[in-house]
Amino acid sequence: MVSKIHPGDQMSSRQRLLAAYRGEAVDRLPYWAKVCNPTWRTTQPARVRAWSDRQLLDYILADGIFGVGNALRIRRPRVEEDSSTADGVRTTVTRTPDGDLREQWRMDPATRSWHPVEFPVKTIDDLKRFGWVYEDVSVEIDQEALAKAAAVCEQIGERGITKTSWGTSPLMHLVEHVIGPVNTHLMLADVPEEMDELIERMHAVCLAAAREVAHSTPADLVCSVENTSTTLISPAQFDRYCYGHLCDYGRAVEEERKMHELHMCGLLGALLERIDTIPAASIEAFSSPTLADTRLADGRTRAPSKTLVGGTNCCVWLWPAERIEDYIAAELAACPDNRRTVLTTAGVAPPACSAETFRRIGEWIPRAAIKM
Repeated sequence: MVSKIHPGDQMSSRQRLLAAYRGEAVDRLPYWAKVCNPTWRTTQPARVRAWSDRQLLDYILADGIFGVGNALRIRRPRVEEDSSTADGVRTTVTRTPDGDLREQWRMDPATRSWHPVEFPVKTIDDLKRFGWVYEDVSVEIDQEALAKAAAVCEQIGERGITKTSWGTSPLMHLVEHVIGPVNTHLMLADVPEEMDELIERMHAVCLAAAREVAHSTPADLVCSVENTSTTLISPAQFDRYCYGHLCDYGRAVEEERKMHELHMCGLLGALLERIDTIPAASIEAFSSPTLADTRLADGRTRAPSKTLVGGTNCCVWLWPAERIEDYIAAELAACPDNRRTVLTTAGVAPPACSAETFRRIGEWIPRAAIKM
């Protein structure tokens, strides 16, 4: 029996989403709002906060993409980490044979997310110390955590699909989490051989992690969490450092008969043709202007092999419902077809958009024009 969101549905959410990711025909446009998270949920009325994820998605008439743990366990015998949290600041000290690395992350109460305020690698000496993080590393799967992930997937059933992630490719990890955008570029220029050696050592561990997760996970999708944006790296840097690595991860995932997803939520306009040749089913958080620089029509024409999971941006969802409907209809109409499209908020749903507005869009979706 097909679990229906709308009376006229011919597919369950799981069937619909899998078809969209595979580029197959769907009964209607898949719709997923990123509301099952603390950033959005904790700002809502008590009755909404009390709902389970499934109850919330049922109310707003949305399909479901659910995250599950990757069960990944990485052992680094040459380093030790000490972490503490006080007054909304998390401090981590990584102890290496050549000295310590210190980093700090601050919790943003508005978005309920952590942001780096001090990167661990600040100097060339720090860069050498950081190399110990990738010395004699072993990549394993925690069987207890894996069993929990499998139980979640079974519970979700036909209500949607599941996804997990293995991590981030080396250059983007250095830019976002380790060295920071400015110093990463300075070190690429000043000590290119040392950076290249480190990046290749990181890639070996990343590839092992992607393989282990793809081999073991019960999830439908295995995601590379890139946050790619040409505001952080150049197209030439993407081509030199990221492209080949992402191809390796994609092949590893596909060899295990899983779908590889690219989480790329930034400015992708200059990269679409190159991204289209990466072994991957989809680009997730595909965001529109002015927050990003791509529209659904850009993805459908310049990266036609990829399912686009997004199509809007958080600012759109602050408008009145009728204006949101008009915007989405125009974006869909500009595409040669809407087959490889999953409509979402792209990034996390803005707290100022109510459950009632999301439900209004959910009610409108079956009436939306979709070109197969």
